[in-house]
Amino acid sequence: MPIYEAIYRYEDMDEPILVSNIEQHEHFTNVKKNLFCTYNGCPSKLSYVPRGKVRAHFKTWPKANHTKDCIDFFERMEKANKQKNVATSTMMLSDKHIKSVLDNLKKRRKEQEAGTPPKTNINKKPRPKVKPNALENPSLTIVPTTGAGADLTSGQNNIKEPPVRNRSIINLTDDDIGTTRSIEGYIQNVLLEENRVVIDIQENSDIFKVYFEQFFFNNAPVNFSGLFVTLKSLVDKNKRLLFSGVGLIETRNEEYVMLINKNNDFYVEYKYFTVFIHSASI
Repeated sequence: MPIYEAIYRYEDMDEPILVSNIEQHEHFTNVKKNLFCTYNGCPSKLSYVPRGKVRAHFKTWPKANHTKDCIDFFERMEKANKQKNVATSTMMLSDKHIKSVLDNLKKRRKEQEAGTPPKTNINKKPRPKVKPNALENPSLTIVPTTGAGADLTSGQNNIKEPPVRNRSIINLTDDDIGTTRSIEGYIQNVLLEENRVVIDIQENSDIFKVYFEQFFFNNAPVNFSGLFVTLKSLVDKNKRLLFSGVGLIETRNEEYVMLINKNNDFYVEYKYFTVFIHSASI
């Protein structure tokens, strides 16, 4: 049963929160980290789930069970098969698939700016029915996306690639950790270090860090570090530049961050980074 009311509990304060106005709260980032059940005496912690395929709601944290007399109490059941989530989290995505995700971000923003409602596919074919015994012994190949063992080709040839969900910076949750997501925001700062770059992007008043680290530079063209120097120069001159990226969501210093591992996994101003820097230098 969906939950639409919660208590924001922080230090010595309790404040009722409705799902319909939580994003307008002036302390939204802190609010969504400190949500609890409204039932008297129930200590269950809640998390905010932004609107997606279903309307926005609050849900119960894993292992944060409600008391048995709480109106939101439920018996937890073991999930039969978690393979789909694992694959979505760890599969290496092809450059073609990532380009499609980034281009869709561009299309969506233009529709929003023009006030055009998104198109729906009225001719979409129904999903095929599966016989009950057809998946008795499913097999799934898991391909790592990070580190030295990453397979940079298997996602392109052997496995059907999963969809990549778009997230706004303010609506990231713990459910996103360890998964591949797409993010957008305007670049505020570029920190340059040896074999490491950190880009701060902003949405409304929220700052989000995007990391490019050793694995990225090991697989990027040798001149890529110089491109980030040019980007920093543009940002320092107060150029308003939009960043779009597809990467792995992690937490560092108790904050959500994105780790990008390939040079074709992000756009600046809806262009591949190298293309953008070249055009900006002309």
